[in-house]
Amino acid sequence: MALSAGRPSKKVSSELNLDDVTDNPKKQVRVNFNLDKDKHRALKQLSLDSQKSISQLLTEAVDQMIAKR
Repeated sequence: MALSAGRPSKKVSSELNLDDVTDNPKKQVRVNFNLDKDKHRALKQLSLDSQKSISQLLTEAVDQMIAKR
């Protein structure tokens, strides 16, 4: 095996990768916003009561708002 110049990570492979044959989920973005302390506490309690994460609750709320449009 001979040595060659260049970066090994830059090699182009003609082989199929797992990503080439599987369905990729939609890319996600992070959303940050400010919320007053009382609303945050109520949101955390709602999260506990429903046994869902805050992210799940907010995602469901956004989905419902978009569906109403």
